[in-house]
Amino acid sequence: MHGYSDRISHAFAFAAKYYVSMAPTGAGMDYLAHPANVAVILARYGCEQVTLVAGILHHVLEEAPPDRLPLLEQKISDKFGPVVLAIARDALEPKYDRRGGERPWQSCKAEYLTHLAAAEPRALDICVADELHACGSVLTALRRLGVEYLRTVSRAGSEQTIWWYRSMLEVLETRPDWPRREMIGELRMLSADLVRGLRQREGGL
Repeated sequence: MHGYSDRISHAFAFAAKYYVSMAPTGAGMDYLAHPANVAVILARYGCEQVTLVAGILHHVLEEAPPDRLPLLEQKISDKFGPVVLAIARDALEPKYDRRGGERPWQSCKAEYLTHLAAAEPRALDICVADELHACGSVLTALRRLGVEYLRTVSRAGSEQTIWWYRSMLEVLETRPDWPRREMIGELRMLSADLVRGLRQREGGL
């Protein structure tokens, strides 16, 4: 893959138009820059262009309410092709129910774990890159702002957060068919640091 890619540039333009419009009120720069950060992680691990494009666009689909999802999927298929759409859809976390309500955190994550056990490898690249960025961002903020920060950005408490990363790592270890298993090492290191930080800071409250 060369330095410049029109498809990646197009994907960012698409995300800027649709993802930014769905940002919650008061969303910070971290939220708006999230797709770009995930794309950088995917590129760093040598993922192919189609994965980077799907990784950028999957955030648009993931945040879209159910009533907007079919139109966005059609637009992505028309502009980027059915393969990109299929990978992006396979990387989605099931955040919303059919009525557009936000699902309970625990049931959402439990279903997502089941999906990770069967997701196609390119979608799994995106899922793990997403978690690497999320885990690294929370860890950095935790060190700067304290454990209270976690409650402002996540519906999960410390114990749920610890459960999530441990469970995700267990599922990833069952995927010998996944070519980029080296990503597990970074996720294991970051999540271990996060767990350690949560334990230490909660113990000091």
